[in-house]
Amino acid sequence: MDAIEKQTLPSWGGFGSFLIAVLLLMPGAAVAQEADEGPTFEVNGFIKSEYLYDTRQVVTARNEDFLLYPVEDADPDGDDATDTDNLSGFQLFSRISLGISDLPEALGADVTGYMEADFFGPGTVTDDVGQENIFRLRRAFANMVWENREVKFGLEWSPLFTLGAYPHTVATEAGAPYNPFGRQPMVKFTLKPGNFRLVGITSWQFDAFREADFQGTNGLDQQQQSALPGLHGHVQYDGDNGFFAGAGGYVRWLRPVATGERFPLGAGTAYIAYSTDAVAVRAKGIYGSTRDHVMPGGYIYDAGADPNGDFVSDAFSQLNTASGWFEIEKKGTVAPGLFLGYLAALGSSETVQGSVIDATRSPDLKRVFDISPRLALNYGAMRFAFEMQFTNATYAAALDENYAPSGDTDDVLNVRSNFTVFLFF
Repeated sequence: MDAIEKQTLPSWGGFGSFLIAVLLLMPGAAVAQEADEGPTFEVNGFIKSEYLYDTRQVVTARNEDFLLYPVEDADPDGDDATDTDNLSGFQLFSRISLGISDLPEALGADVTGYMEADFFGPGTVTDDVGQENIFRLRRAFANMVWENREVKFGLEWSPLFTLGAYPHTVATEAGAPYNPFGRQPMVKFTLKPGNFRLVGITSWQFDAFREADFQGTNGLDQQQQSALPGLHGHVQYDGDNGFFAGAGGYVRWLRPVATGERFPLGAGTAYIAYSTDAVAVRAKGIYGSTRDHVMPGGYIYDAGADPNGDFVSDAFSQLNTASGWFEIEKKGTVAPGLFLGYLAALGSSETVQGSVIDATRSPDLKRVFDISPRLALNYGAMRFAFEMQFTNATYAAALDENYAPSGDTDDVLNVRSNFTVFLFF
């Protein structure tokens, strides 16, 4: 099964021990102290129980929970071994968070902190018995806020995910692979002139959110040995009437071979959201290479463009995808919603000259689309949610001169039934 690369982590780290200690010492869900007595700690989170049924085998990024698209037919002209249904249940996305406030000012800025963890583990662990339900750091940052600017240091959602405009699906994947999904260590600068937000970020790949391996070198090492961070830039408008919109770009550099040259990969996005007390509408479009955000794409190395085998930058080219999604949902006790997503694999802008080594996911995936209606029933601290995901993937029999899927195609449909229960605290 195609999946995110995994790394071995301890089941409990220093953060886990610290968080458990804090919870044991707290008399309630939050401790509110006087400002001169020390910081305020607030604990929140939820318990999430998912029950999933798939009509066939699927490509996932964490066991069977994080759905991307159905697996291609093992034998389109004969018995299809992948046409086997599955039933599973998970609690590993249950989450706990710790907010820290009422801290002394620093350099004239208000200072807050935040840490968040779940049991989702470092990646897929389908074949690693004993690695399930690993407690892992999810987000952790220090934030400094002045009147018209702020700086954030730590682990946070990538702006390609876009906290102001992301799918609020019942499914864990929150719109992936149509919406970029990833958290990154970063330094984030935000200027806030009026309702506008000018965002600049330096970032690094992290955990499962990385490029595919290249000749045994994982994505984290490929970026680290490039000696350059990723760069994000976004312009956003955050209106007082619930309207939010923005656009931005992302570029990072990789050096897959330590003795070779580094080369750039990039992507761009635009998004819009509108929310009232009764309804919310969101949409986004993405173009470029975002393999490190749990999407198809990535890059190729063309040996024909590198006759000396020096791994020069001109021999590498990114594999582009174009994707978009739309979502509408009603708010309230009875909250129906609908998510639509589409992605197409476009290949490279360069013509392949020789043999190719690819660093991608599912290179023969031509396109995939998703129709997902849902219904959430909210009663106090409880939520009972139902979602149907109709996901159709088209696989191609060949790759053209730009390493884009081409030729005869085979369509594969999976229907996922999702019943999830949340307890919020």
